[in-house]
Amino acid sequence: MCGRFVSTTTPQDLVSLLGELRWDPAETFAPSWNVAPTDPVPAVLERVDRETGEVLRQLRPLRWGLVPSWAKNPSGGARMINARSETVDTKPAFRKAFTARRCVIPADGYYEWREVPATADRKKYKQPYFLSTGGVMLMAGLYEFWRDRTRPEDDPLAWLATTTVITTDASDSAGRVHDRMPLT
Repeated sequence: MCGRFVSTTTPQDLVSLLGELRWDPAETFAPSWNVAPTDPVPAVLERVDRETGEVLRQLRPLRWGLVPSWAKNPSGGARMINARSETVDTKPAFRKAFTARRCVIPADGYYEWREVPATADRKKYKQPYFLSTGGVMLMAGLYEFWRDRTRPEDDPLAWLATTTVITTDASDSAGRVHDRMPLT
């Protein structure tokens, strides 16, 4: 999967699709037709409420590009927008999140680019293709929390919540454009 997707699904639409979801109404989930690495993306995850012990399904904005909890700084996250399903359980950057922090990332579709060769009257270029199921895609993902150790632990700016999309070999017609696709 390439590095762009479309996300326009509202929290209300996700409730209709997935059942009860909790989200902070102060959080806005603006539609985007060109989600890029390091952009905030809506993600659905399940977390245990610390007060009640109840498992709650939440809709939260996460930054696209996983930053492992052990990373010294968040700069490498932009390169970890995708995790291969074949190795997600063994790669150090994803292994911990794979065992404990899975999520789904709603999308309307994603973009792939295919190179078009040069001709006598035109340079080579990349042709974008929008791939979609025609409805909401729930892309498998992982999420992680990274702490900026230069800030106090109780400072809300000390914590960064990030995510990655799990990819798999392309199937059906998607494989004609690119060999990878999101795991849905």
